[in-house]
Amino acid sequence: MILDMPRTTILFRGGQYGMYLQWILYTLLVDQPIKAPFLRSKNSPKTESTSHNMSYINPDHIKQGILIPNYDDVNIHASARQLRNKNLKLSTMIYWGWNDPFLEDEYVAFANQIKLVSEIVDRVIIPYVDHSTYLLSVHNLLYKTNHNGIYKDGPLKHLTLEDLYTGWNVDQKTAVRDIPRWILREHHSMNIFNYFNDDWDWPVSTKIFKRNCHFVFLSDLFYNFLSTIESIRQFLDIEWVRDPAELLPYHKINIANQQHKKQDIIATQILQSINDGTNFTWNSNDITLYTEAYIQRALQDQGILLQCNELNNFPTSTNALIEVFE
Repeated sequence: MILDMPRTTILFRGGQYGMYLQWILYTLLVDQPIKAPFLRSKNSPKTESTSHNMSYINPDHIKQGILIPNYDDVNIHASARQLRNKNLKLSTMIYWGWNDPFLEDEYVAFANQIKLVSEIVDRVIIPYVDHSTYLLSVHNLLYKTNHNGIYKDGPLKHLTLEDLYTGWNVDQKTAVRDIPRWILREHHSMNIFNYFNDDWDWPVSTKIFKRNCHFVFLSDLFYNFLSTIESIRQFLDIEWVRDPAELLPYHKINIANQQHKKQDIIATQILQSINDGTNFTWNSNDITLYTEAYIQRALQDQGILLQCNELNNFPTSTNALIEVFE
């Protein structure tokens, strides 16, 4: 029962399924008909959805302060002040949601935020990217989190676009979407992954060893669902009101909705085939611009540079890719 659970916060970065995990826990702790949480994302293609439909929550639990009161586009996560409410049983918090009058600076590295939250609540669950879901998380943050444009106020707002224009001698009047793909790929390969690594405090799971903190890696949540949910139950030391297997049909729907779940697989196959000396082929629409940039970055890390100039059409086989190595 939800009233019997320790005060628990799901602390996560955008696009790493914290809201979905809250739905899972709530559904397993509250004896009421199962209601799917899936809601089409504002910034997603039509096939994608998020888990932000909060209508599954019993209004009485909000009135009792068991969950935070305002679930809308602005306030769906707990603040540091709200975490101190002793009635609050289950909450979510995102990295950029840390606002506390007792802190001198609102910016807190993710690892430090985990430690701070762990001192306020009884349990902290951290759904977190791993190596096999890295690109999935990148794409989720780019496409599924609320923003008016990835460069305007979204996840790439940190980029100084002036550097993009001057570094590649692009007319300042050119819209980003009209900049040649090879320039965007090269720029992104050198810039955006450093940002994501810093933003996620990657890999933060190697920095936190607190007994009341529990990491849920996304690959486990996706593909080892029942055993992962059992590990959470043991961590919380509670009993579910229903068999987690009842959620499997909904879980399969959620996985099917993840448009970018294959980006990590294909990128790994491409890089591995280069190392193995085999020829792997793919279709041009199998990978995105950001996955192309990730591959270019990974090759750079191995000391391999691409002949980037005018390479607007990324190769579709390992052999063709090797031909444009410098």
